[in-house]
Amino acid sequence: MRASHHSPVPGELNPGPGAPVSGAPVPGVQALLEQAVTDGVAPALSCALALGGRQLPVLCAGAGRTDTFFDLASVTKLFTTVTALALVDSGTLELDAPISAHLADYRSAAKSAVTLRHLLTHTSGLPSEWRGWHAALSQGRGFDRYALVEDLLATELESAPGIRFEYSCAGFNTIMALAEQVTGTAWASLVQQHLLDKLPTSGITGCPPLEQCAPTEFQPQLGRGLVQGVVHDEAAWSLGGLSGNAGLFATAAGLRTFGEALRNGLPGILSPALAAQMWRSQLPEMLGSHFSLDNPGFGHGLGVRINQQPWMGTLGTHARGHGGFTGTSLLVDKSLGAVIVLLSNRVSPSRDGNDATSLRKAVSDVVLAEAGTAAAGSLVAEQQRKAP
Repeated sequence: MRASHHSPVPGELNPGPGAPVSGAPVPGVQALLEQAVTDGVAPALSCALALGGRQLPVLCAGAGRTDTFFDLASVTKLFTTVTALALVDSGTLELDAPISAHLADYRSAAKSAVTLRHLLTHTSGLPSEWRGWHAALSQGRGFDRYALVEDLLATELESAPGIRFEYSCAGFNTIMALAEQVTGTAWASLVQQHLLDKLPTSGITGCPPLEQCAPTEFQPQLGRGLVQGVVHDEAAWSLGGLSGNAGLFATAAGLRTFGEALRNGLPGILSPALAAQMWRSQLPEMLGSHFSLDNPGFGHGLGVRINQQPWMGTLGTHARGHGGFTGTSLLVDKSLGAVIVLLSNRVSPSRDGNDATSLRKAVSDVVLAEAGTAAAGSLVAEQQRKAP
């Protein structure tokens, strides 16, 4: 997948029409980034914020720059969700019909009830991971994508659909396989056509410029060396790069453009009805009597986490978004008018360090407090304007 053809604005990679970069940075955020580099959380950091539609200057620390592309890891799942829902909008996929209509491996009694909604809410019963890539490597075989997808689709359920929440990368790669089967089109092309081409940014891509990429992990045991410009996630790597669970790269400003689109209901990308379904809590309905507030301990829409603590922050009770294993996150809070993009390569050179949760929480707390103050001020000003 090539980067979008839109022309970048120097230093900000085209934040989008009608949304100029303006205002001073939120106090305290730059210091948090710099302290994180000093503490060894990550060698490169970049943060892009939007408050009430105002896009603030991108902040960076360490080796991070405004034009650095970071491996988004599981933040990619938000893009998978929107792409799949766009296919629902077009009538190509169905949200609540069994996927067995298109995938023969799901015609067994145990798997026949699985739907796209199950996959998007992690309630399908599939396991967390698919390890087919590891078997291929350990047996000295190269990656045969066709054979790997067959192996993925043969994955057995660990529980019946609608019984439990189990975060599943395997489920999101199954969404990719479903979409490819139904459309006859490569997944990367579907993401480009249905989503990336509709965003006014060149800062999101599955094929980033190598020299602008923050490196991730040093993996000599997998024959990869220092991973840079290639997806870190091993499952996505084995499947050729951009996949359902991982594989997108973005600059902070680029991901903010998507975040602002999400905050505004994805106009021109999804119908209002499906955008609303993506945003609303799904687990009580999906799990019924099996639903528990303690498991998973946060809400979940279609593909989006809701009020996931601690990283969404004390004030993030209405926030949506997703985090990524590489140290990335996108938080969107419609009630406060806030978008928070925090990108890092915290797995470089090893995944065994700080997982960046405390940094994400600290940034969320500072920014959402600022957003709340700004929102309150705007409300007072509006009331005064309307006063007789």
